[in-house]
Amino acid sequence: MFILLIAGIACLALAGLQLTRPRLAAERDRRAALDTVRGETPAGNAARRSLFVGRITAILAQVHRKVWPKETADDVTVKLLRAGASRRLTAEIYMAGRVGVTTLGIVAGLTFAHGAGRILLAIVFAAGGLLLPAFFLSKAASRRAEQIDSELPHFVDQLAIAIEAGMSFDAALNYLVEATDGALVEEMRRVLTELRVGESRRAAIRSFALRVGTDDAMAFANAVLASDQLGSPLAGILKSQAADLRHRRQLHAEERAQKTPVKMLFPMVIFILPVMFAIILGPAFLGDHSVL
Repeated sequence: MFILLIAGIACLALAGLQLTRPRLAAERDRRAALDTVRGETPAGNAARRSLFVGRITAILAQVHRKVWPKETADDVTVKLLRAGASRRLTAEIYMAGRVGVTTLGIVAGLTFAHGAGRILLAIVFAAGGLLLPAFFLSKAASRRAEQIDSELPHFVDQLAIAIEAGMSFDAALNYLVEATDGALVEEMRRVLTELRVGESRRAAIRSFALRVGTDDAMAFANAVLASDQLGSPLAGILKSQAADLRHRRQLHAEERAQKTPVKMLFPMVIFILPVMFAIILGPAFLGDHSVL
């Protein structure tokens, strides 16, 4: 009797495994498709790289993790996503390149200089190899975020009009993506791709806000998610959201205009005022010397 009970439990377990296997396979395929869309596992690039280069990249990336433990691969991935470089670079390639450039800087500094200047030049080149990649990545992310913020109010207005015309959110988004272009459209195309491979709208919109990383993008994402949760008309929420985004842009422009005189003060003090003093006081100084 006990043996029959064990056999029955085993049969039930096998039946459950067979029933859940297609679902697990579908979920695994969906996750793989999402990772491919988000640029987290570029299998094509990894296949094209040779095994030797892949090993060197892994070793250099591991050195980066040891030397800079606070900057994890997830942090680098977010920075690459915000700069729009996640399809060309991965966190591992970026970290390996950073270590490689820093090492080359140290070697170049020790090679091109002599004496005590070798150490100083090596430190300068190493600092450049360490800081410049992060600086350029940050600048690219800032430019891209500003471009997306400038395009967002008009895009939200068009989205509200399309929804008022009777389209669903996904259909209106697809229509605008096909009709326009730009950095914002590229991000929305990625949102659509995530929705097509089975990701929920909530997760796709939150992923969009994380990739852009601006307050305007987060406000747009919160408006769409609030409409889904509360059941409010999305077109009306998007219209008010577009007006709010334009107001944000105006306040941001006024803030930048108020900072302009302060930013102009330093070039004036360094470059303009010394020249003015030389022009004004130079003739008097030369005249006194000629009299003597």
